[in-house]
Amino acid sequence: MEINIFIDLLFKKSKERNLENFEIYYTSTKSSSIKVFNQEVDSYSDSNSQGISFRVLDNGKMGYSYTESIAEKEIDFLINEALENAAVIENNDIEEIFKGGGEYTKVEVYNPALEDVSIGAKISLLMETEKKTKNMDTRIKRVNYCVFGSGSSTRIIRNSNGLNLSEKGNSAYIYISVVAEDGGVTKSGSSYKVSNNFESFDSDYISREAVEDALSKLNPISIESKEYKVIIKNEAFASMLGAFTGIFSSDNIQKGISKLKGKLGEHIASKKVTIIDDPHMEKGMASSSFDAEGVPTRYKEVVKDGVLTTYLYNLKTAKKDGIESTGNASKGGYKGTLGISPSNFYMKKGDTHYRDLIKDLDNGILVTSLAGLHSGLNSISGDFSLAAEGFLISNGEISSALNQITVSGNFFDLLIEIEKIGDDLKFGLSPVGSQSVLIKKLNISAD
Repeated sequence: MEINIFIDLLFKKSKERNLENFEIYYTSTKSSSIKVFNQEVDSYSDSNSQGISFRVLDNGKMGYSYTESIAEKEIDFLINEALENAAVIENNDIEEIFKGGGEYTKVEVYNPALEDVSIGAKISLLMETEKKTKNMDTRIKRVNYCVFGSGSSTRIIRNSNGLNLSEKGNSAYIYISVVAEDGGVTKSGSSYKVSNNFESFDSDYISREAVEDALSKLNPISIESKEYKVIIKNEAFASMLGAFTGIFSSDNIQKGISKLKGKLGEHIASKKVTIIDDPHMEKGMASSSFDAEGVPTRYKEVVKDGVLTTYLYNLKTAKKDGIESTGNASKGGYKGTLGISPSNFYMKKGDTHYRDLIKDLDNGILVTSLAGLHSGLNSISGDFSLAAEGFLISNGEISSALNQITVSGNFFDLLIEIEKIGDDLKFGLSPVGSQSVLIKKLNISAD
């Protein structure tokens, strides 16, 4: 059944059952992935999925149900299941269906031309990228991974209060991983790009970046374990910031599992630090005009000049604090329950060029990547101990690659210790981004 017809029938049936507060949430996704190896297609996958969830407020309790089947017979199931679930809920949280209000900022997140790119064109891009990478330097021994992925999604929210919203988006990425060898030492390097414009995927740039990344790590040296002045490069700091986004969630604040509880209006970071949540960013990976409850999204500086200005809210947590939602309700697809997450979340651009950060550091360590973010940090205390890759900086120049090191410290202290911020904003394969940052001191342990 066509989805809009199904939603109309579900809406009509709900009204006939005298339901006054309900919401219909629909998502569909399409994704594909192509991998090449040694100039042959190694794997290809193509998948489609869709589903619809139903929420109903009954006697002050919110019931949920969902189904993957868009068939008329599912309508009674969705209504009955949601009502039954509402009847057994024991918590006393006050929940609501969004009543509307506010202005929606139009966000362009869909490029129809991306859907017209042929499989042949994607394979040609991968073949060309792999070939250029292998031929760029004799020390490149193999390409481990060369993949192109793309996907599109549609989201519809309709509720009993007259809300009727829809949004469509798409994106693609290319990723390559290579291995370099010299003098019996092997190191890996990688490169990637995310965009919804196929013409922006440049095989020359992707190949060169991956090769340079791998070659730069050859001939590493060991250093003394001690406290160093450190630059954490943009991608590495973005990955750390991403691991700590939960500290800004009002749900975690209200549960007492964030150290930022009670810190609104206080300095929690260096005055150089401004952290932005921007759901309207052009070509942002998490750009959207409305959140998972249909609330209009809005730009906000969560930390401004080092001062914590707001937490991130959905309707339920905002109700508890007596304020308006910030438009940060999230759902992990139609099956997911409501949570809170940022959109495009990043550190505001600083006034120092990346090369000048290196010069200003003079002597210290450049950290280029971090590993073990899921197991090596505690998002509540802020403590972390992470395997890292990096370089020694001597007299304002990158001098030598380092054998694996471990960086340790506390994230909340680290925010205070930021002395300078670069102008090199970069997002990883997620909607969390950062500039490179110069840190006053950080513990470095050498293996």
